[in-house]
Amino acid sequence: MSSYQPVALVLVLVHHSLRFPTASWKQVRSRLDAGMPQKTATPDQDFPDEAAIDHQRRHYRSYRDHLAFDIAAHTLFVVGSPTAFREYGTALRGLVDQAPSFPYRYPHAGHFCVELGPGPWARVRNRRRVPAPLHIQYSADWRV
Repeated sequence: MSSYQPVALVLVLVHHSLRFPTASWKQVRSRLDAGMPQKTATPDQDFPDEAAIDHQRRHYRSYRDHLAFDIAAHTLFVVGSPTAFREYGTALRGLVDQAPSFPYRYPHAGHFCVELGPGPWARVRNRRRVPAPLHIQYSADWRV
């Protein structure tokens, strides 16, 4: 029996060049007002086709376009370059596009998910008990 329990977190995407100190997030968030829910869209052409992504290059130490994860004050920070966000975004786009019909196409398959990895290193570059890779599972109960 698994002891895994899903956790609801706020998601913040950060460009790596900002070097945002995630440990200061609680103080930054306390100065923000409640805000208003907003929707956004990303044009399809911003995501490369899955076949166009060279997944093998991710295994070289010289390759720098990986994602990094951190958690601070109930917030998951995903940090990376534009290339990393676009390439891993292709996998997330597939989750959003294909997952709703997945239970009908494969009724006994279990669940539909994607995993975002932080890179090929032996020691994972994530902090604060962030799982590596990050496992994102589709839920039919998601609401926007």
